[in-house]
Amino acid sequence: MLRKILKGILPRPLLASLKNYKILSFDFGQFGTMGAFNSVDRMKNPIPWYTYPAIEYLKQLDFSNKIIFEYGSGNSTRFWAERCKTLVSVEHDKVWYDKIKPTLPDNVEYYLFEETQDYIKSIAKYPDNFFDVVTIDGIHRSHCAAEAIVKLRDDGFAILDNSDWNEKASQLFREADMIEVDMSGFGAINSYTWMTSFYFRRNVNLTLAHERQPVHGIGSVKIREPF
Repeated sequence: MLRKILKGILPRPLLASLKNYKILSFDFGQFGTMGAFNSVDRMKNPIPWYTYPAIEYLKQLDFSNKIIFEYGSGNSTRFWAERCKTLVSVEHDKVWYDKIKPTLPDNVEYYLFEETQDYIKSIAKYPDNFFDVVTIDGIHRSHCAAEAIVKLRDDGFAILDNSDWNEKASQLFREADMIEVDMSGFGAINSYTWMTSFYFRRNVNLTLAHERQPVHGIGSVKIREPF
């Protein structure tokens, strides 16, 4: 009823803007994350504090046999743990570490490194060409990127959040002959857009989670027949 009333009195551009607001605020769930300061989807499931386009892409992939390393922990840790074979996550903040640790399943190896160099070089103990995915969303991102590149498999990829604030880290990945794909957009909690970037090895091996790709995104229009 309200929709019909609004449609009769409001101009089309404003109605379209309200529809966009509904998709972002409620279908993606951004409105609720702003009040709670918690990166979750509309069903309260944990999601990384990446841009929504990056998360939509990740949900299309199957990580069930992947080994992942994560610099910086939180809801992203729970998100990845639900999807991958093994997750190694490192954190520098003890208060945050103590909060997150009880929420994690058995396939997560979770470590606290309060000293800067210990945190940055925490990936060094693993063999080269070991991890399928490395994510960087914590402190000292360019230094972490420099350490992570050799630990990434020849068919893997890396993720750098807030890459628009970390030009040096992006440059390191490009200099390693990796393909950069930047995903700009809104995400949870923030009232501005930012960039989450993917850096793919030339021989990257991606397994689809669904029968088709791309799948329909949140808020998309489904058509009966392709054109």
